[in-house]
Amino acid sequence: HMTVGIIFLICIILFIIDRFPTSVVALAGCCALVLFGDCTPQAVFSSFSSDIVLIVFGTEIFGIACTESGLARVIARVIRQFSGGKNEKSATVSIILLAGLIAAAASAFLNNQVVCTFMMVICISTAKEMKAIKVKDITLPVIYMAILGGQCTLIGAPATLVASSLAESETGRGISMFELLPMGAILLLIGSVYILIFGFGSGRRIWGERETASADRIVEGQDTVIVNRRKCSVTAFAGVVMMILFITEYVSVGTASIIGALICILGGVVDQKSSCAKVDWNIIIWLGCSIGIANALNDSGMVSKFCTVVLEHMPNNVSPILLLTMFVLITTIISNLIANTTTVIMVLPFAVQLTTELGIDSVPFIIAITMAAGLAILTPLSCGFIGMTMRLGYKFKDYVRYGMGLQLLLTGSVIVLTKVMYGV
Repeated sequence: HMTVGIIFLICIILFIIDRFPTSVVALAGCCALVLFGDCTPQAVFSSFSSDIVLIVFGTEIFGIACTESGLARVIARVIRQFSGGKNEKSATVSIILLAGLIAAAASAFLNNQVVCTFMMVICISTAKEMKAIKVKDITLPVIYMAILGGQCTLIGAPATLVASSLAESETGRGISMFELLPMGAILLLIGSVYILIFGFGSGRRIWGERETASADRIVEGQDTVIVNRRKCSVTAFAGVVMMILFITEYVSVGTASIIGALICILGGVVDQKSSCAKVDWNIIIWLGCSIGIANALNDSGMVSKFCTVVLEHMPNNVSPILLLTMFVLITTIISNLIANTTTVIMVLPFAVQLTTELGIDSVPFIIAITMAAGLAILTPLSCGFIGMTMRLGYKFKDYVRYGMGLQLLLTGSVIVLTKVMYGV
């Protein structure tokens, strides 16, 4: 299965070089896996039915409906009323702070991928309504703050729920509802301050005034949109239905997103043919294929082998803080390459087993690994709701360059805070 790792590495390099469209690279990677016999077509392309892909498609239709009904313009005006700023920078920072805090608070009690999908629609509409604001300058920072907020409670992020379940099965003790709040709140404060101070200047150096064709396509014509009360009501109803389904988990989040989109289409808010033409199929193909490649990498056993080899080469008398640091770094690295929930499933049981054998308290390791996985923000591969922001014109290398400082700060803070709070 060495070819799986080679294909994955080549895809990552091509994503960063950005010479070819990301969807073409990911599709070629999937085809290569099939040609070399590492995966069946059914296995590698089955990810197109995953929740993340369905969320992107459904919420794009919902976003178009928000625009064409005029609802997005109403929401954007409300945000503008509460935001200040006399110049472009101060106005941008003000909106990031306002929308980011709303997203962070919501993510603590709602699944953060749900919050991120709604906040991205709001960011697009806000940028279109306020001419001085660039959509790329506000969307990624707001998504980052939503992720930080999601790490404050048990229910805020999928990876945390998985970690709690694994911890309970391994040790008999899961993660309580607000156990992560002290560390999560400090990390939210640290991350937010960093974003507000350095986010605007860093973003302008990286993407500058680069065209945002996909976002423009989603909200094109908003300047001349007349708010239609009936269509706004139907769109708002679709949003409420999605939110209820998200919270109750009666159906999967992907299915809930599709139901919301269908309500908008059947309710006459958008036309099926024109709305599908506005969907960014490049990001949908990229997400589906990338998830398939990442799943193949995990199924090959290479990631687990990497963890084992690294930890086997550590001395037997290693100090707990050094061992914790190694687990946090391994978790961060892997979580930026494959889904963070998958990383938790692979790394956390191994960490519990090793610490138990060494006679070390496993609780600090469970908390640190959970935090490190949830705060992997360096690439769009770490979680689907970061990946779906690529439709706004971000390039793969933009995430690495923009998120590097924040990623290093958060990773270091997790290690330090775990040491201080748990006495590792």
